[in-house]
Amino acid sequence: MTHRDSDLLLHGVNLERHFTTLLQRRPLVLAAEAAGPVACHLVGGALRDAALGLEFRDLDLVIEHDGMTFASQLASRLPARLVKLGGDRFAAYRLVADDLTVDIWDRQGVALEADLARRDLTIHSFALEIPDTTVVDPFSGLIDLAGKNLRATSETSFSSDPLRVLRLARFAGQLPGFTATERTLELATDSAADLDRVPIERIRGELEQLLKLPGFLSAAEILLQLNLYPGLWLSQPGHGASIPDREELQSRLRHLELLADHSRGRVERATARQAVLFACLPSSSGQTVAGTVERCQRDGLLTRASAKRLKILMCWDGLPRDTEGQRWFLHRTGSLWPTVACFLAARDNRPSTLSEYQEVMARLDAICLESGEEVFEPKPLVTGAELVSLLGLQE
Repeated sequence: MTHRDSDLLLHGVNLERHFTTLLQRRPLVLAAEAAGPVACHLVGGALRDAALGLEFRDLDLVIEHDGMTFASQLASRLPARLVKLGGDRFAAYRLVADDLTVDIWDRQGVALEADLARRDLTIHSFALEIPDTTVVDPFSGLIDLAGKNLRATSETSFSSDPLRVLRLARFAGQLPGFTATERTLELATDSAADLDRVPIERIRGELEQLLKLPGFLSAAEILLQLNLYPGLWLSQPGHGASIPDREELQSRLRHLELLADHSRGRVERATARQAVLFACLPSSSGQTVAGTVERCQRDGLLTRASAKRLKILMCWDGLPRDTEGQRWFLHRTGSLWPTVACFLAARDNRPSTLSEYQEVMARLDAICLESGEEVFEPKPLVTGAELVSLLGLQE
């Protein structure tokens, strides 16, 4: 489907006029100049976000042929550093400027529709011709954008790259109100087990992005529908085993978000979210949660820093109620204490109400205010000089 008419609309916005304004941006003007008579199209997330009226920074371009020449010319015009990505396998390039990244794919004469067919979702499978405003939309991606549908472009969308299973969840959390179609969920479920053949670094990177999303609850819902835990199923002896109580996990995650919303921006949400997921993980072979964290670190699913922070959260039975216990809690958790407190309250549903949680946080804040840095780094009972004097030693 090729759109040229002025009645191309999305949520009442005239996209032809909208895209005309988009193509007046300097990087795209320069791209049109560098491409010359060779067909060049804007695709991917930038085009999706532009159609939705969202902010975007990075660009994805598809050039019909002579990609290296195009990339070199655009790099000199921007200016930007040119990085060749594809090696001998395919022609892909990345231009890195101070405030912009441009990914370029050379389709090497392959038909544009065939190139769009290899993309994951229909909302990424349409293209805007540069400098013309013609939209090429063979898979009705604009209709799915309007309907807020996450729909697989083809039956092989996930089997061709199983990491897209996790990206489906990420897009659900990244794009407010978007939901996956039933068939798309079926295809993603069929390919979930194939994540075993994806390099672990790619999985970890995708999960790190997912855990930071403002719409994480929507992303987590997709993962639960797919019977996946973020980053944990691969480390389980029978990975893919059912999560014992999905409703309880969802309740804890919702409670965590509520508490974090009222913690004055001090909670590291990604760490707290992952801790809730670990806390709900089915135990296996008598292994502790800390042991599971260590195993995930060894497998490469967690960085050393992430594993260390998770262990700090997981080692507490609950929030201390007495003053001395709270002082010890602050000393042991340091600057991470708001995150630990929020996680424990969400995990145990105690304090069970927001007002009770805020009272506990206020008491901990009061101790910090009263004691200052000493609560985190207490002064030694005896200094080195005093010890020398007491023992009658010479310095």
